[in-house]
Amino acid sequence: MRRPIPLAAAALVLTLTLPTTAQEAEPWSGPALADTPMSEADAAIIDQTVADTIAQVPDLVGMWIGIWDPEKGYYLQAYGDAARDGEPAAIDQHGRIGSVTKTFTITAILQQVAEGNLSLDSTIADVLPDLAAEYPDIADVTVEQLAGMHSPIQDYANTGVTITQVVEDPQHVFTPDELIAAGTSLPLMDPEVGGYSTTNTIILGEMLEALTGVPVEEVVTDVARQAGMTETALQAPELTAMPDPASRGYMGASGAQQMAQLGLDIAPDADVTDWTPSWGQAGGGMYSTVADLGLWAETGLGTSLLPADVAAERLDFQPIPEGSYGLGVFDFGNGWIGHSGQIIGWESIVLYNRDTGAAFTAIVNDTGNLGAAESVAFTVLPDLGGLFGL
Repeated sequence: MRRPIPLAAAALVLTLTLPTTAQEAEPWSGPALADTPMSEADAAIIDQTVADTIAQVPDLVGMWIGIWDPEKGYYLQAYGDAARDGEPAAIDQHGRIGSVTKTFTITAILQQVAEGNLSLDSTIADVLPDLAAEYPDIADVTVEQLAGMHSPIQDYANTGVTITQVVEDPQHVFTPDELIAAGTSLPLMDPEVGGYSTTNTIILGEMLEALTGVPVEEVVTDVARQAGMTETALQAPELTAMPDPASRGYMGASGAQQMAQLGLDIAPDADVTDWTPSWGQAGGGMYSTVADLGLWAETGLGTSLLPADVAAERLDFQPIPEGSYGLGVFDFGNGWIGHSGQIIGWESIVLYNRDTGAAFTAIVNDTGNLGAAESVAFTVLPDLGGLFGL
């Protein structure tokens, strides 16, 4: 059930419209991606690299990659199968992108900041007073803390309860209230230390609805459209099917191991395509293609949709236990920024070098084999080497 729009926020709805372009102030900009195809010789090297990688990962189903090298050009290719019945992978197939969704949701929040409808210092109590009244311990948590993963609120996935619910009832449609309740049921973290938490982004999604009076799915999808992305969207929680053509998603060996740790017996080859994506919502519920994700990379994962002063806040990276995090984006060093994502059945990654314009995007259609795609990137984009310790 959607929370009612607070009266304070409702007063804004009459004058708010979804942002359709970068703000009036000078936007942040980075180097453009290569716009010419790679030579057949360079493409053949990538194909061989992928073949060598797949040979070492026998349970890999399919891999979709996009590579933009500022000197050699771009290459988009699909490998393996879109489904275990032998349907071949094709480059235009959609896949779920998990937590890469956070980069879109937080870009939308930062656009509200840029328009003066919100401040990074705004609190949950300011925007969502009903939520603050229900959970007074988090009432003073700020937008900046939520977007920068420095709030005290733990990830609802840490309870294990929500994952167990998905397995026991794959068609269950989670509400934001359920996910927030799961996250707030855990002990609060030290906000000075922080910690990666999808609960934060679910709350930011609720803020977007309160501020705009528009379903969060429309607000977040609009951000993708601003980047020129036509094959990417955040679906309503009750929807399980992606647009055709689409890959099917599988549990994967790593996913099955994760489930086993929770006492859940799921086969690695289990088809989880139609399992509810509502487990992710504003923090992990989008689908895309690797070509569309290249457009997102070129915006600096949404940073060029922001004025320079707000972009500077986004790119002010701070340490959290999981790495160096800004406002909705990781810093990987050597100019590389990006985000990875996982939702049951798929994994993804978007990387962009804000110094050179190099980029890498990938989707795999099982849980746990994203490392295979990353190893390809390390081979063909040498300055990526070692970012993930592979």
